[in-house]
Amino acid sequence: MSSPLRAVTDEVRPAYGLFIVAEVTDGHLAGSAAEGGIEPPDDRVAAGEDGLVIQVEYTGTVHVRFELWDGPPPVDAWEELWTGRLLSKSGLVGAGGWASGYPDGVEFDLGLSDTTWSARVVTKILQTEQEAGFPYAIVRVELYKIQFWN
Repeated sequence: MSSPLRAVTDEVRPAYGLFIVAEVTDGHLAGSAAEGGIEPPDDRVAAGEDGLVIQVEYTGTVHVRFELWDGPPPVDAWEELWTGRLLSKSGLVGAGGWASGYPDGVEFDLGLSDTTWSARVVTKILQTEQEAGFPYAIVRVELYKIQFWN
């Protein structure tokens, strides 16, 4: 059974209901997702050779967790949105609002450059009751795991 090697979690602020997962080069998101080479998805995820565009369910901040595994991660109760292969030339990936150009604090070192990784995107929405006088944003929390392995 495979094991997680490392992980990082942070908030991402989608733009127009979309966020991207892309390579980070010199502090900027780079590659097809960051440079407009991938059109927004018709469904939930659009993939290119080196990046993803992900449509969120609700507007507002989402929480993204990058995970590096020593093999395929086990299937869990989260909803799988996409599985495929992603190229990272720099070995550093990040997430940010669509067309923002900068990672939203989520920057993750995969440990190897010039590598095509197996990857999976899964999501889960946590929902509570609306409480009078509190913002609606705390009622729903949208979580994403971006899992990588070789």
